[in-house]
Amino acid sequence: MMPTDKYRKTLVSVVQIVLFLFLAFGGFLKKVAPPDETNPDFYVGIVSFFVLIVLLIISAVARRLPGARNRRVWLIAGIGGLLLAITCALIYPRVLHTYTYSSADNPGQLRVKGSDQGMKKAVKEWLQDQPYEPDASELVRKFPPGQVWEKEAIESAKTTLLVSYGALVLSLAVSIFCLLEANTSLTATRRWEHDEADA
Repeated sequence: MMPTDKYRKTLVSVVQIVLFLFLAFGGFLKKVAPPDETNPDFYVGIVSFFVLIVLLIISAVARRLPGARNRRVWLIAGIGGLLLAITCALIYPRVLHTYTYSSADNPGQLRVKGSDQGMKKAVKEWLQDQPYEPDASELVRKFPPGQVWEKEAIESAKTTLLVSYGALVLSLAVSIFCLLEANTSLTATRRWEHDEADA
């Protein structure tokens, strides 16, 4: 087999895993991406490349660690990735809830909001006189666009959303790929043992 064929085969198999991640379960990972204001299409694309690179690194390591004894290493790495993915899966919805709100015009659409500390002075003063704490959509209706949170607070919220989303996707990808390597090495070991027995 030509070297380019090997590269193509490796790349195709890893790309298939990345595509599976983003298309599986009704495109779940794309649906839970941060709101449009964070430019999620660009970020999902970048995260896809990061996932591809990480999986190619793992694939290269897997080629250096053949054999049944290393199946345990891949299994431990996969379980570690799974635990990290579970942690990220618990954190990301909280981050999404903290830094987004439903648009008043379109309740199904999420918009980015800053932290309470990042509100502008006029908003903080107005809130002190209110008998109850209005939600973000009420604040946006009350004040002119862009006058509720400081720009830095919005940018910080966007970064937090994107980083937590990226961590979720990467941890899922690493876990799946390591567990695939563990299962592949098991299959290869069984085939080798079967061939040895026949001999």
